[in-house]
Amino acid sequence: MATRIQFENNCEVGVFSKLTNAYCLVAIGGSENFYSTFESELADVIPVVKTSIGGTRIIGRLCVGNKNGLLLPHTTTDQGTLFQYFNVQSTV
Repeated sequence: MATRIQFENNCEVGVFSKLTNAYCLVAIGGSENFYSTFESELADVIPVVKTSIGGTRIIGRLCVGNKNGLLLPHTTTDQGTLFQYFNVQSTV
């Protein structure tokens, strides 16, 4: 089933989310409809985590990941890294 969503009137949802075969990262600060769409479609299969990277919401452009790990830029704070590590690793 295809679903059409926007992040603050922007159709480039890949900039604001990162979907892998093991987890889904979604930018914080968007509308609840954006997040709930990911939750309703994916929560039964993989964990959906609200997050930011380096204080920004363009997480889809700032990270690369798969079921084995997640690469983050050097601008990511220790607190942000720990948050993503525990939220992703505890559910994978």
